[in-house]
Amino acid sequence: MEFDWALIALVGVVAGTLNTLVGGGTLLVLPLLVSLGIDPLVANGTNRICVAFQAMVAGLTMNRGLKQSRGSQSAQSAAIDWRPLVLVGGAAILGAMVAMEIEHLDKSLFRQVMGWVLLVAVVAFLLPRPEASATDSKTPTPTVKFQMGCLLCGFYGGFIGAGVGALIVLLLTTSMRLPVVEAVRWKVWWVVAMSAASGLLYLSFDVFDLDVAIPLIPSYGLGAYLGGKFALKGGERLLRPIVALLSALLALIFIIQGASVD
Repeated sequence: MEFDWALIALVGVVAGTLNTLVGGGTLLVLPLLVSLGIDPLVANGTNRICVAFQAMVAGLTMNRGLKQSRGSQSAQSAAIDWRPLVLVGGAAILGAMVAMEIEHLDKSLFRQVMGWVLLVAVVAFLLPRPEASATDSKTPTPTVKFQMGCLLCGFYGGFIGAGVGALIVLLLTTSMRLPVVEAVRWKVWWVVAMSAASGLLYLSFDVFDLDVAIPLIPSYGLGAYLGGKFALKGGERLLRPIVALLSALLALIFIIQGASVD
């Protein structure tokens, strides 16, 4: 058990950093937990609660850094639009309910769906992400397409969450024309909303493993702090190709694992 905790903690720090910068840390954590004998649904539910804590640490770290760098205008510049949080949180609850229903129908089916969804997330990593122009001073008004994107991201985040950060950043940089670093900061608060909502649902159905959460929560928190600091210095571009490669390999491994379940 000590070795398992040490391994989870080590991977948790790396995953927490990646989750903060570009998303995709779950692509490391879920296969690890399953390989240690944790039921996929329990691993997913436990990870949702831990990710909510990780994202909150990342959000507070980035907000604090933003306030220190922008001085007197910090309060307004650090504000996050709360309306999308309601959309993604509500959709995440529905996604979690679907995930649990699939698990009741067929465990091997859940593994297969999980693997293919991870592969779709990898494709999202490889798509180009246009940045906002330096001359854009105003954030566009959210459109119906943007709100639909919020619902889709929330549903996916509640269903499994792996790679959802990449999808959110893509949505924010295209539909809202946010700079990548600002999109990352918004993204972590979206992840707080969807992970807390879906995680509480999993917790209410006792789909949670305390032995996994004990080493994962503090290690996620440390990774979130490091990732938040690094994101403000423009580290996202450096890690994105590494995350894409690791995510592709892990997604393929998970699909193979799912196909081997009787």
